[in-house]
Amino acid sequence: MEHLQYPIGKFIAGLSHGEEDIKLFIHQLELLPKALKNLTENISNEDLSKTYREGSWTVKQVIHHLGESHINCYIRIKLALTESNPTIKPYNEDLWVKTEENELLSHHVSLHLLESIHQKIVCLAQSLTVEELQRTYIHPQYQRTSPISDVLALYSWHGNHHLAHIKSALNVALQ
Repeated sequence: MEHLQYPIGKFIAGLSHGEEDIKLFIHQLELLPKALKNLTENISNEDLSKTYREGSWTVKQVIHHLGESHINCYIRIKLALTESNPTIKPYNEDLWVKTEENELLSHHVSLHLLESIHQKIVCLAQSLTVEELQRTYIHPQYQRTSPISDVLALYSWHGNHHLAHIKSALNVALQ
């Protein structure tokens, strides 16, 4: 069951990330919107309703979740850059993804949202100095202080994690 929940493995927080790691994370963040769009742009409503495991979110919900989550990524990075070790506000992802607009709106809305927010994240991340990459925020839910370098690693992993979920739901081979 864990391989269905974590098809690319669990994220490991707190690792040290060098310059090449950061470039890779930024590159993966840059590629995610197009990969997601290519995979889901023309799929049927039936495919959008598929799940990657019993009790999981639908493909459509995962797409909406990615948009919502990655908006929070951008905001969290901006808070870490503009405040001294701020405490961010966690949110209940499961309740967010199940709000009515996510059912009513096409998944294309979140594909466009993800494309736009990733342009902002990538541009911002590429502009960061080594010192800025070490700026932090506190995540009270996990009782962890996270440097921006780790946030980039997390959201790079997060995008690939959910891309793998969608591929699994659609029976597309994982690469």
